Amino acid sequence: MTRDDWQVDASLLEAWRDGDTEAGAALFDRHSDAVARFFENKVREGTDDLIQQTFLRLIEGRARIREGVAVRAFVLGVARNILREHLRKLARGREVDPEVESMAALAPGPTTVVGRCREHRLLLEGLRRLPVSHQIALELFYWEGLNANQIADLLGISHSAMRSRMTRARELLRAAMAEIAESRELLESTVDGLDGWAAQLRGQLGGS
Repeated sequence: MTRDDWQVDASLLEAWRDGDTEAGAALFDRHSDAVARFFENKVREGTDDLIQQTFLRLIEGRARIREGVAVRAFVLGVARNILREHLRKLARGREVDPEVESMAALAPGPTTVVGRCREHRLLLEGLRRLPVSHQIALELFYWEGLNANQIADLLGISHSAMRSRMTRARELLRAAMAEIAESRELLESTVDGLDGWAAQLRGQLGGS
């Protein structure tokens, strides 16, 4: 988000805290696509419920958004907490290790997001085969335009650790796609054009 976007959010947040419900609705509209994108390639069923829970949690916690904290980062942090609770349900109460376990293992079956081409579908499925923490990091980078430091702040880890994670996540993504690609040509096309394929997918996700 640009500085102007941040200032718009800050103004809307201040008005919402003062009781302006239309300002609150405007904030929801500005960030609903990002929340939808956060869940769509992770959760196979109940995405709408998780989106609703995220914004209900935002309503309850809006007073805790600190000055200088981007509303989108706060909302995505809430979405991450909602996802962690959902993962425990998928694992029947067992604590899930997001550094190890993947959405493909926790919620088996193909992604419900429909890619428009083979590269899209390979990328989406490859992401779901990563440890959840790595999937989150890459999707925040490619789909929300957050840099490594911003993602680190959102996830609560050091900036240096996040830079290492991003490198490792890209390595794991290539390996995951190599396992399931229909051909070497498809794999190379997806890897070589990763930024472009990811940008195209962003336009298809979250109702954009």
